[in-house]
Amino acid sequence: MNRFTRVLGFVVAALSPALAAEWQVAQWQQTVYYRYTFNATEAAQAVLRLTAVDDYEVFLNGQSVGADDDWTTMEEFAVELQSGANHLALRVDNRGEGNGSGLAVELVAAEQVWLSSTSSLQEVWRWSGAPQTGTDWQTAELGPEQGWTTVQRGQLARQRVSGWDDALGAEIIAGYPGGVDVGAGSGLSLRTVEGENLALGRSSTRPEVFDGLAESAWTIEPDDLNSFARVDLGLQRLLGEVRVFTAGETSEDFAGNSVQGYAVEVSNDDFQWREVGAIRDIANFEQSTVDFEPVFSRYLRVIVIELDPLRRSRVADIQVTGQGIAPSGVFTSAPLDLGLAGQRKTFDFVRWSGQLPEGTALNLQFRSSDDGVTWSDWSPEVEAAEAALEVPEPRTLLQYRVNFTTTFEDVGPRLDNLVIGFSAQIPASAAQVRVGPNRAVVGREADFVYMLDVEFGPDDLGVDRIRVAMPSLAVVEDITPPTGTEIAQVSVAGDAIELAFADTWNQSGRLELRFKARLLTNQFAFATRLFSPQGDIALDAEENRTLDPDSGAPYSWSVRALDAVGPILGEVRANPPVLTPNGDNINDHTIIEFTLSRVSLPLQIEVGIYDLQGRLVRQLDTGLVRGGQYVRPDDAFDPMSSPGFWDGRNTDGTLVPPGLYLVRVRAKLDQGDKTLLGTLAVVY
Repeated sequence: MNRFTRVLGFVVAALSPALAAEWQVAQWQQTVYYRYTFNATEAAQAVLRLTAVDDYEVFLNGQSVGADDDWTTMEEFAVELQSGANHLALRVDNRGEGNGSGLAVELVAAEQVWLSSTSSLQEVWRWSGAPQTGTDWQTAELGPEQGWTTVQRGQLARQRVSGWDDALGAEIIAGYPGGVDVGAGSGLSLRTVEGENLALGRSSTRPEVFDGLAESAWTIEPDDLNSFARVDLGLQRLLGEVRVFTAGETSEDFAGNSVQGYAVEVSNDDFQWREVGAIRDIANFEQSTVDFEPVFSRYLRVIVIELDPLRRSRVADIQVTGQGIAPSGVFTSAPLDLGLAGQRKTFDFVRWSGQLPEGTALNLQFRSSDDGVTWSDWSPEVEAAEAALEVPEPRTLLQYRVNFTTTFEDVGPRLDNLVIGFSAQIPASAAQVRVGPNRAVVGREADFVYMLDVEFGPDDLGVDRIRVAMPSLAVVEDITPPTGTEIAQVSVAGDAIELAFADTWNQSGRLELRFKARLLTNQFAFATRLFSPQGDIALDAEENRTLDPDSGAPYSWSVRALDAVGPILGEVRANPPVLTPNGDNINDHTIIEFTLSRVSLPLQIEVGIYDLQGRLVRQLDTGLVRGGQYVRPDDAFDPMSSPGFWDGRNTDGTLVPPGLYLVRVRAKLDQGDKTLLGTLAVVY
């Protein structure tokens, strides 16, 4: 079949009068390059049969042989081999349609056969996920030092493929860039580890047999019965197979050098060992395999239990293959123009759906660019199913990456669908933020000067309010609005200041803000969002990195720690201290306030409400909490967004009886838990 271009599974909603659009990603595309160098005894005509998921182009010795886009058929190509080394190369585009991952190859000449395989030592199939340009990659000598990795087992529906010669024994092979699989079922997921050599390069007693090379070998003397090669896999992995390769180049070499039998033992402490399989009277001298019931283990050793008493044996390599899936992986998308090539746009929100079994995790990060060469830093990790998309704007291109982890070998997370909200109409053409000073003592109040420079174009929507992230509850001392504007309202919360303009700001200029605040983490960035009169269209400012003309150093919107003072957990109280949940909208809820300092990574914080008998009444769902000051916000902010929000109800959703209650806030730290107590009253 002829190769043709396919439209990817993206849906763009037309721009509406509300100025919003959505870009839906339900398929994941990935390109993988494969190489195989093999030796022909003489120049000969040969038949090349192959298939790959989904589109491929194949090259032999630097010349294109053909292409195809139908993985259900083993296409056949007549090729001419040269005497000596021949180089087979493939570019495979997986469209992410759930057809599997990988390829299968059969190359047959009159006297020789070459097949796709995961186990060869001398003629090794390798893959790379890095973009390959030009033609050098098709013929150059390639190895691990050039970023080319040994293939592992792939997955596709073998029974649906026609033209496959089962008698030859070709394997489905694959490479998985980033450790993720784009072709497994309906979503993006962690790759399988089947066929991967988990022992390659690991610490061992016999490094020469765990290096993946045919040239190095372990020599075993006839009287070395019960000698062994041990490998440390680094952590417990789910194991199910061991392969042993004999050193040599010819069938006579393999027959003469092969051990006669060996046992496989596993251990989790390198002290207590148990046998999981063994092989005796080896018949396939070139390589042999011991399969066993999958077992979790960190250490493995191969013990020689049978030898020819009259000759030495030589083992070239030992491979330990796993079961299940990889513990982590990352998928990085191609740059996206969201259907509006060359147009600058804002990126408003991200919404995703998928599967998150217990013990697994999935998060997304984003970055933006105008030219596809210079990119912003990756955004903070997004774990929520829907969240604001925070990248420097406006930009023409967006890129995302998906980070997967699992603590289990048999179950992992899956991303099924991703939606990106964006707008081609923008509040402003450019917005840059800088703050000074850029050093402060953690826990000590300091004076800061914040400067926001905004440029507007004739078609920009303008700005009617801004939101500035704060490290703690700030005290505003002075505001210098842009020329021709007036500040109508100032709202303060523990994590932000919001400024609302009396009229839309639409002339280029600077806003200057002076305030007092406390740095509570090792580093804090004063990230800023600018909102248009259409409230659903917002612009994320970028960091001003131009050079200070006085010092020559770049400006920054970040403040870094000089030192630290004060407690890690403090200032625990209920605000208001008396709760009257009677539905009159007066003190119907309270906020359990606290300050978390000197903590840079998110922590699990427990906020519990107890009666005077010490019984737990309500455990608040705070989620992971970063260093900051968590206090009751102004009316402009949603109080339910506070981690310490309590509405006077118990775990069952019933209003608690009036009385005095205890509040316990506990921070779970590596150096030990920190706990503080407070009180509040419930009155009707």
